[in-house]
Amino acid sequence: MKKNKIKMLSMAMVACLGLSSCGDFLAIEPKTIVSEDNFWNEKTDIDQMVTGVYTKMQSDAFIRRCIVWGEVRSDNIGDGLETSTYTDLYRTLKEYLLSTNSFTDWYSFYSVINQCNVIIERAPEVSKKDPVYTQSDVAATVAEMSFIRALSYFYLVRAFKDVPFYFDAVQSDEDATPIAATNGDQIVRTLIADLESVVGSAMKAYPKDQNSRYNSTVNRVTQNAIYALLADLCLWDNQYQKCADYAQKVIDAKIDEYNEDYAGKTTSTSMGDLALFKWAEDTSDGYPLYPCYSGSSFGNDFNQLFSSTGNCFESIFELAFTYDGSDNRYLANTACGALYGNYYNTKGNSGQGYLGAYETVSMSPKNSQAVFDHIYDCRYYANIMTMSSGTSSKGYCNKFVANGVSIETVSGADLPFKNTNMIMHVDYNNHNWIFYRLTDVMLMQAEALIEKAQYDRYDPRDANNAQLKDENGNIIYDEDLRKAFALIYAVNRRSFMTNSTTTTPTGVLKISDYATKASMRELCMKERRRELMFEGKRWFDLLRRCHREGSPEYIKSNVPSKSGGTAPVNYEALFWPYNKYELKSNDLLEQKPYYGDSNEDGSFESTN
Repeated sequence: MKKNKIKMLSMAMVACLGLSSCGDFLAIEPKTIVSEDNFWNEKTDIDQMVTGVYTKMQSDAFIRRCIVWGEVRSDNIGDGLETSTYTDLYRTLKEYLLSTNSFTDWYSFYSVINQCNVIIERAPEVSKKDPVYTQSDVAATVAEMSFIRALSYFYLVRAFKDVPFYFDAVQSDEDATPIAATNGDQIVRTLIADLESVVGSAMKAYPKDQNSRYNSTVNRVTQNAIYALLADLCLWDNQYQKCADYAQKVIDAKIDEYNEDYAGKTTSTSMGDLALFKWAEDTSDGYPLYPCYSGSSFGNDFNQLFSSTGNCFESIFELAFTYDGSDNRYLANTACGALYGNYYNTKGNSGQGYLGAYETVSMSPKNSQAVFDHIYDCRYYANIMTMSSGTSSKGYCNKFVANGVSIETVSGADLPFKNTNMIMHVDYNNHNWIFYRLTDVMLMQAEALIEKAQYDRYDPRDANNAQLKDENGNIIYDEDLRKAFALIYAVNRRSFMTNSTTTTPTGVLKISDYATKASMRELCMKERRRELMFEGKRWFDLLRRCHREGSPEYIKSNVPSKSGGTAPVNYEALFWPYNKYELKSNDLLEQKPYYGDSNEDGSFESTN
């Protein structure tokens, strides 16, 4: 890591003390402000530092990298408006990655990590000075900061593979020493063990906030958030049973919340209230999700999750951003505004950002190459705003920038539905950024169950292709594949545009179409793509598959070359190069052989 950047970390962490704007976030104060004499004495000092961690995560640089690292190189994203004018982003789309690319700068993530390390180290001594800050408070703080630290490292591992890794707090020049990269798989296993040691101390819920825009139980780290991250980490590390178990803890918690706060208290499912979705052969009660319909139109599920208020029942962890700029406690979500919306582009009249939806994403479901495989999938109309008719192969992203969607039935058109939503045209970008939500965790569990399934088919066959039966003549089924299908079915079914949760519409998923483990695996990948589109997940999903197989072939066969770009040629090429200036400052950090070095003029020379 850069020596001078480590020095900055110890000083930059105090920026949280007076945060009320983006300018404060960038402030560098003298490090003496965080001295034994005037700080780390009271619980409020800890609270201020914790608030500062969240503010750092809200920075444009942090969120922009969540999108670029997790989405841009995937088959979801294509050119947007004036993309070629944003050189580093354009080169990323074309797979022309340089060590001078600004998206190789990881400072925004290490700044968060180090502040977490500092808080974890100093919290116990504050407890000794302030009796109000109890040992259980300390443990909860450590769990909260451990989650954010682990989440930040997980992004770095998936972006760069092997990265500098440390849990020690850097608080002075003497602490600032070069750090070599640690193997990414080793980092993930360390993070799993660390989170497992603290999850029991995490807050299950927080008191209700007076501000209706803020929900601490969603906007701060809870036990559910830690279990969701543990499921994600275990899925990456091929620990499938643990992934399924941690995901189940989140699912059970959401079912309990539904039964306690919503079941029997909702007015009518026809008005968009939560409902239980389940496959007919599923023996459980189902999964509480928002239906896509409300009244006479569709899009309710999108509006509940991605409206400007956010923080809905299905959310597990998301960052709150400002509504209209009038509340100084929050920053504007300029990252989504620039990349998905029209915050920075010079046209300012189309709603499109620097990034657009790739052509197969925008294609009508009537096209055999389309991502959405039937015309009744609400997510097709909600996620993408096409430039003209439903047959257009060009579109832009609605998530995180659309004010809301209203999908109505129309006649005489290529498609039977039309999206009549309006894109935000405001000076502030107000949509929360979602890290984890319920359907994401459900599909993580489905993927883990598929990978751990004992049989290749949900109903195993013998050499004569006859169904296997037990000693009592009952057909043997692979319960893991059947449960995985039930999870995928529920996610898919809630987005099916029908005004009933109990009927089985024509075109709904059938398990007989996905009888093998391989076909079920592909179904899960496709469903994650449809459900989590543009949420910074798709490239990481593709990368996880390649990581599991130890080969770039899955990405090479699924991610098209974008307008002359080059596909990754080996597994190492799936990850970013180290930043050129980071390499100059840290003599223990060595560039990946595939990337070689960038020249001073920005041109690129590969050693392969």
